[in-house]
Amino acid sequence: MRARIVTLCAAPLALALVGAAPAHPASSPHASRPGQGSGHQVHPAADRSANTARTPARFAEVDLVSDVAGRAALTDPKLVNPWGLAMGAALWVSNAGTGTATVYTGGAGTARKAPTTVAVPGGTPTGQVAYSGDAFTVKGKAGTAPASFIFSSPSGAITAWSAKADPRNAVIAAFTRGADYKGLALMNTDRGTFLLAPSFSHGAVHVFDDDFRRVRLARRAFRDPFLPAHYSPFNVEIAGTSVLVAYAKRDPETGRPVAGRGNGFVSQFTASGRFVRRLASRGPLNAPWAMTLAPAGFGAYAGALLVGNFGDGWINAYNPGTGRHLGPLRGADGRAIAIEGLWDLEPGTAGNGGADAVWFSAGISGARHGLLGLIRPATAAGAASPTPTPMPSSTARTSARPAPSHSHPSGGYGY
Repeated sequence: MRARIVTLCAAPLALALVGAAPAHPASSPHASRPGQGSGHQVHPAADRSANTARTPARFAEVDLVSDVAGRAALTDPKLVNPWGLAMGAALWVSNAGTGTATVYTGGAGTARKAPTTVAVPGGTPTGQVAYSGDAFTVKGKAGTAPASFIFSSPSGAITAWSAKADPRNAVIAAFTRGADYKGLALMNTDRGTFLLAPSFSHGAVHVFDDDFRRVRLARRAFRDPFLPAHYSPFNVEIAGTSVLVAYAKRDPETGRPVAGRGNGFVSQFTASGRFVRRLASRGPLNAPWAMTLAPAGFGAYAGALLVGNFGDGWINAYNPGTGRHLGPLRGADGRAIAIEGLWDLEPGTAGNGGADAVWFSAGISGARHGLLGLIRPATAAGAASPTPTPMPSSTARTSARPAPSHSHPSGGYGY
């Protein structure tokens, strides 16, 4: 499918986010537009994170689903190298290793797999968003209908699924040659709803309108002017009234992220792509991908910006208003929780995971297998003892390199 590019106006695109609370008290709210979307658009709790460093915070990792028998409470062979998470009525998971999306309900002690399994064409699914509006229509075997879930892929494909269009298969809705889409975010603005897709290969964030057409942006839109060479957008997230972009170091020869302590940045932009500031730089960042605001019940770190590293599996907390590093999430033993192959983080709900929890997805065993679970305050009822996790080595790995695609069940996209 050929990429379609449109220009919304002759002047640079000017947008303002709506439908979300401000990221911190200094942000000005906008009127909400109901019924637009809910996937990968995080809504902050009250900003309590400024004082969290005074209280020791301890958390527990609760493993719920894996393709490896005995690794977690529930075994699902489809859950291989799970990346993006999206919360609708249930939790949807993009499985890069099997080219599917699977659905789960419940939480600790009650996790169940729903009967819906969707085949995602166009390459390995990575990012994912949920959508509840009447745009982003797709045509399938059963008819034409608005998408409920939309996926991105390192092949450059944007695919979408609607039960009314095709209950078993997603449909390719857009394609950009040469793009390497590692993530996806849904942005509700005063000019409509847009998709943001970070292309790791292009070093740019691509924007699609609600007809899946590429939007022509100003040359500097969603570009950090202070970014060092060889860094590219690895993921994108909506936080309150801001767009956050996580950057990882890209190996120019292999096109893969380079792991190592300090290899990462998180920058803040307006909805129209204007650079606001660098929110987090280097330090504990290590190929950061996941970004979400912790739910109100998340103990001492309620309202904090959680940034998950693919490079070492650490989850670092930041004050979303000041960017101050609050520390990594630590287990009951005081050691930093490190989840191998960590990809996404998604706040739980009362019906799925719990309002005090954050879901995580990870491509364990070098992305050959998968793990889905929860991070909860260690004092939460039903929180299991944290799974033992080794501290990352102080020696930085030179590159996050998956096995060759011919022997890699994730199709070579374990990075």
